[in-house]
Order: sequence, then C-alpha cells, then structure tokens
Amino acid sequence: MTNSFIQSAIGSEPLPPHAELITSMSIKAGGLGLQHPRTCAVTQFMLTTKRCLQYCHDGVWLGYNKHRPALPHTITSLFNAWDTTQTRTMVNFRTYVEDFASVCCGSADLVNQFVYETSLNKCRETMREHAAKMTREVTLEHIAPDYVAPKLNQMLLEETSMALMTMPRLEPKNRIKNVTFCTAMKRKLRLIVIKDHHLFKCKCGAKVDPWGDHCLGCPANHKGYLSNAARDGICEIFKRILPVTKMIHSGTQMEKEVSNIVPSLPTLKPFDLSIRLNHLLTQGAWQIPFGRIGFDVVFIHSNKPAPIDPSLEAASFSESDLRLREGERKKFARRTGGTNNVTTKTLSADEVIGEINDANYSFIPIAIGPHGEVGSVFKRFWDGSDPLPLPSFSKDRPEAKRAAERSVSIHTPWNILGKADARWKSERGSTLFDGSYLSALPSTWAKQQLGLICCSQLANHINTSFNHLKYDPKGATVDDGGFDEWDWDDPEELDWKWIDVDFLDDDNTNDRATTPAVNVQPSHNVINEHAGPRCR
Repeated sequence: MTNSFIQSAIGSEPLPPHAELITSMSIKAGGLGLQHPRTCAVTQFMLTTKRCLQYCHDGVWLGYNKHRPALPHTITSLFNAWDTTQTRTMVNFRTYVEDFASVCCGSADLVNQFVYETSLNKCRETMREHAAKMTREVTLEHIAPDYVAPKLNQMLLEETSMALMTMPRLEPKNRIKNVTFCTAMKRKLRLIVIKDHHLFKCKCGAKVDPWGDHCLGCPANHKGYLSNAARDGICEIFKRILPVTKMIHSGTQMEKEVSNIVPSLPTLKPFDLSIRLNHLLTQGAWQIPFGRIGFDVVFIHSNKPAPIDPSLEAASFSESDLRLREGERKKFARRTGGTNNVTTKTLSADEVIGEINDANYSFIPIAIGPHGEVGSVFKRFWDGSDPLPLPSFSKDRPEAKRAAERSVSIHTPWNILGKADARWKSERGSTLFDGSYLSALPSTWAKQQLGLICCSQLANHINTSFNHLKYDPKGATVDDGGFDEWDWDDPEELDWKWIDVDFLDDDNTNDRATTPAVNVQPSHNVINEHAGPRCR
C-alpha cells in the first residue's frame, strides 16, 4: 500500500526494500512516518489496552487539572483481573507487556508502572523511536545496497523529514512545487533521479550518475543562486527565532553581506549574513561579549574522501561529518586576501581573518551537505550539539585557528533552539508558535524551515543542472571522479565577496598573496579567549 502510494506520488519505479523501510521509520528518526498498518498493529493493540486499564483504574482523563470521572462497575469489573484472566485479549496483552515495559520504563519488572503510571503519549513516542532504531540497526544497515549504506546518516535527517511530511501547508511559502518535491523525495529515499543516465553526459564531459550526485558537485553548475537562497532562508529563520531568545531586539539587527567589516578593506563583504549585537538591551537579554556574529554559507558536494588522520579520526566520525568539517576549515583559511584600491594596502587571507578577530567579531561557517546535513560548528550554535574536534591549521594560519577556536568557545552562543523553547514556554505557555499544532514550538518551526531550505534548494539545483546534460548514446568518456575534487574552483564558494568589483585581479593573485604581512593593531575591545564574561 505504501509502496504504491509513494510510487504514484513521485512517479518512481517500485520502491526497493531500503526505501520501504525508510518510509516506515518515524519522522524523528529521519523517515517519512508512513507506517503500514500491519507493522504497527501490535503497538496499537498494546497501547489501546493500556489506556482501557488506566481509565478503569484512575478514571477517564479529560484534560489537565480536570476531574477524572470514574467508569461504572459493570465496565471496570471486566478489567479487574487482567493479570490472571484467560480472555484472549488479556492473554495477548500479557504476552508482550514485559517487552513494552522494558522499552518504555527501562525494566521488564515495572509492568504496573507501565500500565498505570506511564503517559500514553510518552509510550507512543518511545515505541516509535525504538522501532526506528531497531529497523535501522537490525535490518536497514544490513540490506542497504552499496550506493545507500555510506549515505544513511545523511539521508536520515529529522529536519528534511519534517519539511517533506509535517509542515503546515496552509501557508503558501511552506508549499513545495511538484517537480521540486519529487526530486527531494527521491533524494531522501535514494531513488533514481535521472532515468537512462548512461545516455547522457554532463557539460563538463563527465559521466552522470542516476542519483544526481554529480549535478551537485560539478563546477559547471554554478552554485551562486543555491548559496544565496540558503542565506536568505536562514536569515528569515533568525529574524523570528533570535528575538525570542532575547539575543536581538528585532529582525532589523540581521544583516546580509555587510561591508566595512574589515577596517583595511572596507569594500570586502566577509559574511553572507551577520547578527549585529546591541549591548544596551533591557534586563534579561542574552549577554554576548562580541560586537557581531557572522555566518558564511558553503555547500559541500564532493564524494571524495575527506583529508583525515586515519589513526585518530577515521573510526570515530562519519565521512560526511569530516567533509563538512573540511568545508568549515576552508572558510576559516581562505585562499586569497585582498588589496585596498585606494590605500594600496594588501592583506593576506589570514590577515583578513585577523582583522575580523581584532574587531571582536565571531565567525561561524554554515557548511551544508548534499542531503541537507549541516556542519558541527553551526550545529552547536543551532541546537547545542557537541562539535567535532577542530581541524589542524598550518603554521602560517594562526588567525584562522584563532577564529575557529572562538567559534566553539564559551563566549559564542550555542543551542539557540533550546533557549527559544524555554523562553517561549515561560512567557507564552501553551500558545502555538506558528499558529498550528504542527509548529507548536520555536524549535519545531525552525527545524521545519531549515529542512525546507536545504531539501528544496538542493532539489532545485539538481533540476536546473539538467539543462547542462547532453544526449550522448555513446556515453561519456570521462569518469566523474576527476570533476569532483576537494579543491573545486568556485570563487563564490571559497573566496571573498566585494562591493561592485574584486580588487584582487587574477593576473596578480599569486603576487599579492605572497606580499609581506601588514601589521594590524588590535582593538581595545577584544576579549580574552580564555577569560572574561561568558555568554549567558
């Protein structure tokens, strides 16, 4: 049933086994939440029977702080001896009750606690998470084909699942175009996006894979629009979330591509978006010892292995996490510096980062992967997740290392979603954040919006790249690997943005990059990285 529904909705071939399993997994576990009635029949039976026993024992629950009317004896007498009666319903209930108690309460001995005390909604959510975990560990990871198994962590993202399945569609901006939705869903389930891919080759001459991976990584597909769309979407999220956390007073403190950040290069725009912090806010504001927090978006599309120390990191972190970290490192350690066309003062790439540090600004790169996953530095700012160990920087990049250390220091804010939820519950109670039960809390709404930005814009980029495919029955003669390296040549992704013109001419790039360093006097407002006030 689910197979035919998805097949007709997105126009795909019959779902392979791994896609059917992902479809049945819960939204929180990164699936689609479309459970087949047969797979959840036992859980529904157990929870329905548990609710009947609770109502007979404690009365019917009508709501918080409301009287629970007792059921008549003619009904309660049917359930009084549930642990000994030989009725078929109770025999089946006793067969599974210890297993359910061990999952929901942590021990098979806590049967009475499971039956009479544990919340029904808590049991339902716990069983969904347990079922998704078992589905992945016991089945999915063993049957997934080679083109799926390495990407499971990237595919099973809660944010993209929420964007595709649980967003309120009454708001027009939450609606996804049909062609975009189909591509996003196929990427989510790792289905064929390009039919008869062997009959086409890319504009760059490389082979085209059936899942659209090359379309995301090919330099021929310019990623400027993709990056700008992600920047604009994240900025709109911050405009609604950050005032709730009391980090900013209003959305006007969110700025995009601001100049005059680097004193020596006033036309340089080092941040895609930034938070202009106001230290004169009222009592209760989030106290942050920086003048500005800047963000820069970079999309990671390479399928090449990330540069790692095999003895330390290969077994500890996933390949996707390490590729995202490498993208973050390249944002800290840019390739080129710049020259002021008026004063003729030239700064190397590390000196530019040094002036940003000396101006008492914090910098957080936003690395986004091919399935919508984000880097650990931004993830820490977003939901408080522990960041990966910082990458190694060369000795001639001390300021890049300093900026990276500052981005994960105690002075830089973290877990803005947790802070927003706590503030919202304290000040608004049970009021729905976005006017819908589907977006009841700020964190739920923000995750939906971030997932919508990532999956829809990546799908749009793949669909647009179809214009660069050429029909070639003989097939491409160049392997995809040669066109998907780590050091891609895309200035929009790795280099600085300027007002009107880039003063760093191509002919003089190497000469100016090797110009002796210019001494920059630090600002008196710079905080000590190892002391001083913490971000509260």
